[in-house]
Amino acid sequence: MRICLIYNKQAGAADLIKNFLVHLNAHHRCEFRPTSAETSAAQIALEAVAEGFDRIVAAGGDGTLNQIVNGIAPAFDSVELAMLPLGTGNDFGRVLNLSVDNQDEACIRALSSYVEPVDVIRISSAESTSYCVNVANGGMGGRVAMDVKPEDKKRWGPMAYWITSVSRLVDLTPFQADLVLDGKKQKEQTLCVAVANGRFVGGGFPIAPRAVINDGFLDVTVVPMLPILELMAAGLNFVMDRDHRDDRIRSYKARSVRIQSEPFMPFSIDGEPARRIDSTFEVVPSALRFVTGRREQGLLKENQESSIMT
Repeated sequence: MRICLIYNKQAGAADLIKNFLVHLNAHHRCEFRPTSAETSAAQIALEAVAEGFDRIVAAGGDGTLNQIVNGIAPAFDSVELAMLPLGTGNDFGRVLNLSVDNQDEACIRALSSYVEPVDVIRISSAESTSYCVNVANGGMGGRVAMDVKPEDKKRWGPMAYWITSVSRLVDLTPFQADLVLDGKKQKEQTLCVAVANGRFVGGGFPIAPRAVINDGFLDVTVVPMLPILELMAAGLNFVMDRDHRDDRIRSYKARSVRIQSEPFMPFSIDGEPARRIDSTFEVVPSALRFVTGRREQGLLKENQESSIMT
């Protein structure tokens, strides 16, 4: 198997790459290619596909994985993908039970033969088409996701994202959003709209706690305008109550959603800022061939039937 490991030199990759080398054997022909100011992960991934590599391993965070996926698009089935989690948020890795703290497991997984088809989100606007692996986070979430401090994550865990969001409400105004979910129109006064393939944003906040990355659906979360104390309580309920989540935060399943808003809604795409004014988000089912484990909660297994309402 020919493997191209793409790593971000700024993500503290050295120790994990040393560990990865230990797990290689004679059957693995692996090349290590770093990103740089001149050469992005997207460009390296495109070159790796052209050179006939069988698998690309993304050693970095959600942003590195996003670049690689956009680099190989739309020929997603041309190569297998795996991930070594090195990002500060590691939100897509959480869906796959990959942890920076368990390097051996991550390395063994990246070299395993268990591959699942995984969905991806296509984002189309008048200007461009791009792809999202984990979450497109709009409005309040788009502004806050990158501002959660590491010390707050350590102190508050998944609530750090929500606490940071609420503390910034004085700087935010609600959005009058027009949503079209699988052709059905509705209006929302909202602080945040998240279009999710994965479950987590901001280093572990479950913005779409029941999302499944291979079910052929988007999970759309709408956070309404509420008084600050109610919003804090709703976020706490959303994190803590696994079976009866706070219904003030609304969730939808759809294969596509178009979002228009006034004022325009800024987005972060897989944790990276992106200005999106008028975009359509569509699921591309089973687009990626991703190396996974066998027991992830965010994966739909072959013997499971989806009970999703359209």
